[in-house]
Amino acid sequence: MTAVALVENPTNEDVRNAYKLAEKHFGHVPNLVKALGSNPAMCKTLTEFVVLFLDEGKVSWKFKELVILKTLRSIKSFFSYSAHEALAIELGNSVSKVGSVANSLWQLNPEYTDGERAVFELVDQVALDANAVGDEIWDKLRAHWSSAQLVELDALITTFILIGRLGDTLGIPEPVVFKRSVA
Repeated sequence: MTAVALVENPTNEDVRNAYKLAEKHFGHVPNLVKALGSNPAMCKTLTEFVVLFLDEGKVSWKFKELVILKTLRSIKSFFSYSAHEALAIELGNSVSKVGSVANSLWQLNPEYTDGERAVFELVDQVALDANAVGDEIWDKLRAHWSSAQLVELDALITTFILIGRLGDTLGIPEPVVFKRSVA
């Protein structure tokens, strides 16, 4: 059961605009956005942020979905995990690549590059203790990713830690993220 009411018919202008943005981007208004609807500033800000991430950027959306899955798994979040698995596959990731994110097989899966493995090491460390991301991890990351990409990846990781915790804590049901084709 959801801990907060899902706002179906918003009266606040910021919330209505967030719903319009969500409808345009996702093909519907996801339950997370509806749960945030009772707090207009959070609804507007988080919806804009998630829309920014769930698209192409400095890092491909295809890889960002794997980072989201790794992040949710690293914090033991169940919120929207299966929806992001389906999305990762729809974006062209192999079933093997997606499946190996759920455990430590990503370390051995030859489909992953050294740069992608370095990002997953970052995810694990940020999930454990963001203050303890050492030079060894940053050196590996900088060998494969630009500063702009690293900022985007770190923001993605920390945002989905927030989203996973928020969705799990509030008990938000989320059967799908997108109701439109993304491929």
